[in-house]
Amino acid sequence: MTSRERRLYWFFAVNYFAQGMAGLAYEPVGYLLKDGLRLGPAKAAVFVAWMTLPLTIKPVFGLLTDMLPWAGKRRAPHMVAVSLATTAGWALLALSRGERYGPTLALLILVNVGFVLSDIVCDGVMVERGKERGKTGPYQAVQIGTLYATLVLTGWGGGWLAAHASYRAIFLLAAAFPLMTAGSAFWIEESGAGDIGETAAQGWAALKTVARDRRAWAVAAAIFLWDFCPFLGTAQFYYQSEALKLSPVFIGGLSTAGGVAGVAGAALFARLSARPGGTQRLARLSVWLGGLLSLLYLFYTGPATILILTVIFSLSGVAFRLAWMDLAARACPAGAEATAFAAFMAVFNIAAAASNWVGGELYERLAAWRGPYAAMALLSLIGTACTAACWPLLRRALGVPGSTPA
Repeated sequence: MTSRERRLYWFFAVNYFAQGMAGLAYEPVGYLLKDGLRLGPAKAAVFVAWMTLPLTIKPVFGLLTDMLPWAGKRRAPHMVAVSLATTAGWALLALSRGERYGPTLALLILVNVGFVLSDIVCDGVMVERGKERGKTGPYQAVQIGTLYATLVLTGWGGGWLAAHASYRAIFLLAAAFPLMTAGSAFWIEESGAGDIGETAAQGWAALKTVARDRRAWAVAAAIFLWDFCPFLGTAQFYYQSEALKLSPVFIGGLSTAGGVAGVAGAALFARLSARPGGTQRLARLSVWLGGLLSLLYLFYTGPATILILTVIFSLSGVAFRLAWMDLAARACPAGAEATAFAAFMAVFNIAAAASNWVGGELYERLAAWRGPYAAMALLSLIGTACTAACWPLLRRALGVPGSTPA
């Protein structure tokens, strides 16, 4: 491996380490909504939907790095600027201590804007260099593997902080990590960019190409259905903390266990995707095996089974998700790499936001009517049905004979 290649791997690792370590604040934010702002499951889900809105409009931010170069560069200057903005958002949130709904929401939206932009820049580099070298899969395995490795620290760490530290201390700690992504900008390999007019024209032409690609649309639709899991997110958190009475430290420990399993899932993907047709086979397996695994949430009833299921879901989920991400990366055209990949990732985020909102609403209503377990059981069945429904779209995306792209 050349020194240039090592720097690129380090760039991906440092970025996703910094992004992952911000997860120290995620569980405390959940308790801030529940105990500080006194929001119920439905209102908390609405808050999270607004807070994560930047993740659902990622392609808009992708246009900035693809089509608006600074000093002839499309990636590095943007990375520095947005990283500093993220640090500012966390620092201001620490000063405000999250005591009022409006300012807290506004600052968390700012944090997510910065997170989204830095992630888009990183993904733009991944697609650009990965397609050039045939390494979109390995690069993404490093990214996601590093992200899940941080869960080893942020899982129990976030739970411990939620139980023992002030919100101000937690948010100030989170403010330090985006400075690492700002520094990583010096490792970015840039392709020469022309002036704004020339770069924008190339970008728009590339976007028109992918917009006319029916297989790309099939991939996007299949991703939405595969990632629609209403039993996760807000519903799961309230089920864990209120119905099962799990402690903050144990809930954080689940994230740590999931992180270890997720690293193994990324390694498994890297190994299997290196074989001819490996990514396509994993995508197919994600539908049939993934749908059956969702039904295991019917056994999500106590600490022991929850720990086992967390490991199973994290290992398989990461390997399967990387397969979908690799299919998306291969569909991105040159000249609009960040925007096109951001569009595919926005589908993941839209599905997560929609399923989180639906899950929060249904869980609150069903738990009051039939009890928490019945609510979670129904949500798991909905998730399984959505996973199975994406099979015809996947066949079209892969160009299976007899499947005409929609």
